[in-house]
Amino acid sequence: MNIEVVIIEEEIKVIGLSYCLLGLPETVESLTKMWEIYGEKYRHRVKNSVIPLVDYGINANISGVKHEYIAGCAATEIGRLDVNWASYVVPPGKYIKHTRDNMDDLFKYENDVKAWAETNQIEIDGNFMVEVYPVGAFENRGIEVHTLHPIQE
Repeated sequence: MNIEVVIIEEEIKVIGLSYCLLGLPETVESLTKMWEIYGEKYRHRVKNSVIPLVDYGINANISGVKHEYIAGCAATEIGRLDVNWASYVVPPGKYIKHTRDNMDDLFKYENDVKAWAETNQIEIDGNFMVEVYPVGAFENRGIEVHTLHPIQE
């Protein structure tokens, strides 16, 4: 496990399935189900996807009104979206990057990130968090996965 500050130089455009648009409740089970649906039926249907394919989970408060989770991948352009699809643009900036070698209990590590930020006198912008899954992560091939937490500036 490794925690560090990184700079994202360019925005990351993510297109994927939305649990709000799918009408799924806000539960871990819904996220698991949505990732399965995305992986089996939709992953390779994202128009303008960036190759090599990297999957992203976007966990966000949209306009401070509703919570959204998007399971998708990076795209070069965001055009017209199909039904149940949503997009999110991850802005450039400073992020806390938390890297680990497995996908077990993603949310279990959130307290580690918060404690690290507090120790280093860094304030996390709690409006969104990005999960990054390189090719092979869902097959548990020992690929490192990481989360990105925006830093409040």
